[in-house]
Amino acid sequence: MDDKERAKDFLPEENEEVEFTDLPAEEEINDLDPTKFSDAVLHSTDWTTETIISQLQRGNIILNPSFQRRDAWNIQQKSRFIESLILGLPVPQIVLAEKKDQRGKFIVLDGKQRLLSLLQFWGLGEGEKNNYPLSGLNVKQNLQRKHFTDLEKNMEFEDDLNSLLNQPIRTVVIRNWSSIAFLHLVFLRLNTGSVKLSPQELRQALFPGPFSNWVDSAASNSPGIKALLNLKEPDYRMRDIEILARYLAFRFFLENYSGRMREFLDNAFKSFNDEWDKYEPLLTNALKDLEETFSILHKVFGPKLARKPETRQFNRAIFDVLSFYAQQEKVRHFMTKNISDLKASYEKMFDDSNFRAAIERDTAGVPNTVKRLAMWGEQLNTLSGFNLPIPSLLNQKDGMQKIAFSGF
Repeated sequence: MDDKERAKDFLPEENEEVEFTDLPAEEEINDLDPTKFSDAVLHSTDWTTETIISQLQRGNIILNPSFQRRDAWNIQQKSRFIESLILGLPVPQIVLAEKKDQRGKFIVLDGKQRLLSLLQFWGLGEGEKNNYPLSGLNVKQNLQRKHFTDLEKNMEFEDDLNSLLNQPIRTVVIRNWSSIAFLHLVFLRLNTGSVKLSPQELRQALFPGPFSNWVDSAASNSPGIKALLNLKEPDYRMRDIEILARYLAFRFFLENYSGRMREFLDNAFKSFNDEWDKYEPLLTNALKDLEETFSILHKVFGPKLARKPETRQFNRAIFDVLSFYAQQEKVRHFMTKNISDLKASYEKMFDDSNFRAAIERDTAGVPNTVKRLAMWGEQLNTLSGFNLPIPSLLNQKDGMQKIAFSGF
């Protein structure tokens, strides 16, 4: 089997979703004080559909335009949710967290797609699905192709409209939560379905600001990320944002990494937002470098980019390493001239049990993060004759491990 035939085994079909290697250690929440759990106040209520719409209209339940661009449900799924409400069928609860600094303002932890379905059926949302007509209904055939305004204006549908407006939806509101880590834990525990969401969805809600808006737009419009993830539209799980955010966080804050990816990215978002004027031009240049990096990495590794030889799954830990060094122009130039040597060296690394361990087990830990960065950096130095600075492990007096790096 030649290289072209092997490559076909890794190429996604049109519209096929790229599967990610699960890195559960990166999402672990192990820094919570158990005594703080009792401080959180969970209040369950049955808000009617009309009340929820009112809260959405007033901006009390935060569904910003960037969330609406990342719309997962098709119109039939949305329509059947509306039909369930009209019929009085049970629907899953919505879980909200009250913002620390704004009483009566809520972050969505669970139920975003249901809330978007309501907002758009009322014609109060954004995007091409806004003001959608009902379709694919199983029971209420008389409502096929009807818009919300049809239900409002036609007395024939008065009972259906009243049923929809008055249908209660169980809503859980969390107040007085102790930390952002607590909300991440709640989000992850709620997120146990077959369609696994990314913690990036919660991060976008927790850290609003100019960087959060910028990174959403940049990831949505990036040709490189679209090609990497086989996307035509923004990823509703926000994994495109996460890939860009990881690249930027490692580029600007590598020495701050303490082994908790969730906390590392949270802190990067806060820093970029708080010092936007300082970082904006630097981030713009970094994005240009990344687009060139995507182009080079695709030329070198093709459909096997950031994948172990035996799997089609995209591995973020591998991509972090490849993109970290390729941010440098001289490295990118060298890579384009030495594709076969690089591929051979890269593939040989997977025979090394140390490298395997660094991309498969405890990928969030500082030792394995340093190990995989150092191993690929040393390969590049050996092949190129460069003297690229290599991150190293720093053991502190308090027993903590950090990353020492002199910078490029």
